[in-house]
Parts: sequence; C-alpha cells; structure tokens
Amino acid sequence: MDDQVVITAVASGEVDTAELWDAHAAGAEGRRDVNKWTRELPERIAELAGHALAGAGGADPGGTACVIGSVYGAGHVAETMRARLDAGARSSLAPESFLYFNAHGVTSLICLRHELRGYCATVLGPGAGLQALALAQRRLRLADEGPVLCGAYEMLSPAAARAQGVDPVTGWAAFVVLETAARARGRGARVLARLDPVRTCPPPPERAADLRATAPLAELAASLTDDGAPTTTTVVAAGRRHGYRCTAHKEG
Repeated sequence: MDDQVVITAVASGEVDTAELWDAHAAGAEGRRDVNKWTRELPERIAELAGHALAGAGGADPGGTACVIGSVYGAGHVAETMRARLDAGARSSLAPESFLYFNAHGVTSLICLRHELRGYCATVLGPGAGLQALALAQRRLRLADEGPVLCGAYEMLSPAAARAQGVDPVTGWAAFVVLETAARARGRGARVLARLDPVRTCPPPPERAADLRATAPLAELAASLTDDGAPTTTTVVAAGRRHGYRCTAHKEG
C-alpha cells in the first residue's frame, strides 16, 4: 500500500551524561563544566540524528519533519539555574545555555544543525518514545509530506530520577526515519521495515518501572540492523495511564 509507513534508516547510541551529573554534584567548582556539558551533550544527540538522516540517503531536509520524545527533556538546565540563584550566583548563569531551558531546545538544535524545515514537535513524559512515533505516523498519514525524523533521548538527572522513584538511567539517543512507502519508492530509498500503527494497550508490567523514552526506538534500531534478529519485532512502552505497542516487519 502506498500509504504504508516504512522505516528507511535508524541510528542509536549512548550519550554519556556521567560527567554532567558529576559537575552538578561539585557545586560551585563544577559550574564551568556544567555549562560545557549542557552545550556539548545536545550536540552529540544531534550528531546521532545526523547519522539516521544520512542513512536515509538523499532525503530533502527542506521537507523533512522532526518529532522527538523525552521523559525529562533538558530540564536539568532549570535545576542548574535554580541552584545558582539559590546560591546567589546570578552572574554565573550562562546565557548560551538558555537555548536548552525549554522542552523544545534539543529538538530545535537538531533542526538547526541539519536544516530541517518541515513540521516539528516535542513530546515529554513516560511513553514519549512511542508517542513520538505515533505522532510521526499520524503526520505522514494526514499530510502528504516528506520523511519524518522520529527520535528520543535521555538526560534524566539524578534529581528527576529521585522524584520519579527510580534509579538514574544511562544517557542515550535513538532515531528512525519514517516515510510513506510511495515516497520511499519514488526516491529509490532502501526500506528497512514496514511499520504497523502505534496502538494503546494495557500497561506492560515488565516495563512499569522503565522510564526510558529511547528503549522502544533503540530496540527497533537494534533489531533492524541485526541480520540474525527475527523478521517481526514488537516494542512496548508504559505511559502514565496505559501502554503503547508497535510492530515492525523487516524487509529484504
């Protein structure tokens, strides 16, 4: 079917946040490094997004949309500002970090770095990875557009993890490039998999404590790049009220 949503590229990898959280824990002595990592880590996420876009081979950035999910976004920047204001260190706030002091900061950076000028959105909260995938699929089905870069990233700070009652999670980013089958065929792109719609389901008990927005997209990426993986992969995620489920069918 021409309107079938397909995956034409994937990319996934660790974005090590350990030095950022160490700098946070160091207080005033770590402020310079907090500023450094606040700028550098989103650039690493954007670099991984670039690998996915390159893998899609020749997609027009002017027509490429971008939908990104995250449990916490770049909210650690707000933590930094609050800590410095509480300590009376107003002059140490770094204006260049303000870009990241909003939920859309990392998504905006990805678009700027790769000149993406299509639809753009950010989804936050538990289940955000598959919610972003659902939004990207809906966009392709409702609007006759080019590819959608769909991804998720983790920068869950120790403070945020404590507030959620979980252990800190490893920094990670994962991306897939989605297109309609007709557009992928029209530009000669290689199709890695056909993708069923994201559907709601009862919250999966085994994932109830797994807050990682990247987990389902990283699982998809691993499956589609492993020749020995099953031809069908179903990924699930737990949201606040219910779960999400999506199945990919390998091609070729």
